[in-house]
Amino acid sequence: EKDVIIDNVPVVPEKKHKLLKTVLQKKFTKVQVTKPKKVNLVCKLDKVELPANEKKLSKGYAFAFYKDGKSASDAAKANNGKALDKKHKFKTDVLAEIAKYRKVPDQWPEPPKLELKERPFFQDWLMDAKVRDQFVIRFGNETQVYWNDPYEHADQAGRVLCYGGEREKKAGKFWTSSLVKWSPKGSYLATFHLQGICLWGGKEFRRVGRFEHSKVTEVDFSPNERYLVTGNAGGGSRPETIRVWDVDSQQMLRSFECSGNDRWPVFKWSSDDKYVCRALQDKISVYEVPSMGLLDKKSISQKSVQAASFSPSNPYIATWKPESNSIPASLHIIEIPSKKVVRERHFYRVIDLKLHWHPQGDFLCAELSRLKSKKTVVYSFEIFRMTSKNIPVEVMEMKENEPVVDFAWEPNGDCFAVVHGDKKSGRNDVSIYTLKGTKLKLLKKIEARMCNKLYWSPRGRTLILAGLGQLNGHLEFFDANTLTALTTVEHFMCTYIEWDPSGRFVITAVTQRIQGGELRYAMENGYKLWTSWGELLADSQQSSFYQILWRPRPSCLLSEEQKKKVTKELRSKWWRKFEEADHKLKVANLGEQQRLKHEAAENWAKYRSSRRKERDDPANVKAREEILGEKENDKERFVVVETLVEKVLSREEEEVVEDTCIVVPSNS
Repeated sequence: EKDVIIDNVPVVPEKKHKLLKTVLQKKFTKVQVTKPKKVNLVCKLDKVELPANEKKLSKGYAFAFYKDGKSASDAAKANNGKALDKKHKFKTDVLAEIAKYRKVPDQWPEPPKLELKERPFFQDWLMDAKVRDQFVIRFGNETQVYWNDPYEHADQAGRVLCYGGEREKKAGKFWTSSLVKWSPKGSYLATFHLQGICLWGGKEFRRVGRFEHSKVTEVDFSPNERYLVTGNAGGGSRPETIRVWDVDSQQMLRSFECSGNDRWPVFKWSSDDKYVCRALQDKISVYEVPSMGLLDKKSISQKSVQAASFSPSNPYIATWKPESNSIPASLHIIEIPSKKVVRERHFYRVIDLKLHWHPQGDFLCAELSRLKSKKTVVYSFEIFRMTSKNIPVEVMEMKENEPVVDFAWEPNGDCFAVVHGDKKSGRNDVSIYTLKGTKLKLLKKIEARMCNKLYWSPRGRTLILAGLGQLNGHLEFFDANTLTALTTVEHFMCTYIEWDPSGRFVITAVTQRIQGGELRYAMENGYKLWTSWGELLADSQQSSFYQILWRPRPSCLLSEEQKKKVTKELRSKWWRKFEEADHKLKVANLGEQQRLKHEAAENWAKYRSSRRKERDDPANVKAREEILGEKENDKERFVVVETLVEKVLSREEEEVVEDTCIVVPSNS
């Protein structure tokens, strides 16, 4: 246990043995341990031996003998994999560990067979015959997952319960002690507990993972759901406040301490889950996953860096740092893993800069606010075309002292919208631009709208101009293709808006904080379900309403050509089937009197259709021609009679009481 074997040592002649021993003594006396913290140690080395062959050449390995087992263990761990030069990288281990292999039996004992546990089918909800989406709601102590079915179940607030934590209630527990969160592709539902995070999935929402992290408050998934990041904002008994986990094995890959400037999510993931980055005070740390080791064993140096984020589709990191000591503010686009800067821009007198990646990674928008003079602030946008050669930039400047209130990309398209104007009045302008072609173009400026937030449909085209907060939930549905307003509605005190993954429905909600909710929201708590053109389908009021979230869907597996083919064949192959299903739903939702009227109208239509067939029968046509001859189509043979019929539809009797005036004499 006190001896270490050092492999991959240079082969040198006898005259260099003494020099090589001296180098090895230095390397294996003062070592640096990096886990759990970076610490410099001095190990109690006794001596180093360098075996040689008959020609007095070293054999390529050496032995280090220590005075205690801890020194040997620390030296072996610190130097394993450490490079001596370009051609030699140490492989070290304690001899006691190698001795274990001598005790391996000659005959291999067959291990016991393990029972295979069937994993839940995490995409089960995608197999729904009606292609419905799901959403989860949190209110009071309840957590419930529903199917969205606004037409067939209009009498049940347009929803059907899928799972409401019945197993947990039976065991006397709550499904979650705080809020919940879906994974990016909808495979898992994460619930918060004092001990950590639980993941649920499959048809019956069984627990499929536990991740211990005391007093956890935050959770984040990698884009492909392979990894999980948890944070407790400094709570708990241990100093590690951020932990990175492997979802399948439920093993912690690495833990980190939270710095004072961190904003959740602390780590930004690459689109393929291979890398994760974190912006610190003067550097950007890029880690390889799952080893969680620094890329090239060093961070990217950037003094006072403010933000770093990966492209949603390409291996690029966008970063920016503010102006300092006459050095202008700068924006860098860095390629990973080469760490090569592929594009950079410099700006003067920058107050703030926000980065907006296009959801498909086709564009990057830098939203800048700059000081033009002591009292004048100018807002501008610099848009990088990421798919074009040399990444050209489009520059657009707003009017002076006209602040940008909100910015939003069209998810599947080349448009974006900007809310700009006076924040105090709430009457802002909304401008819609397109990047189609080679130049930026203004499509439409919608003036003086009660709007401070923008919400694009996942399919693009439809845009909601929302007035949240002090604007009391004013909602305008706008068609960006035809550049016309569809409708204007209102959800009083609305605090939350989210489109469903299909883009057919949108939910607006009034929620309150789970701890110390505001009383002014309590009377309006609940949600409303709308169509994509602003028709109200369901209105559900719920006290102590904390959260509502649509279940995300994985990206479509069809190619662009296949999507175009489906769209082309939609009307010819499927439209009639959809119309029949819609007709049945419409009839099923009618009241009793409406249903009788509808049946009578259908019977009359059937009768007329049968009589027309009888009239147009060739035998009947021939018979009429023989009898009437040329007079068959003579209009003078027909007499039109109009009759006025009066019918009392209803009668109401009302008793009228005459007012009586009583005069009371005064005491005087």
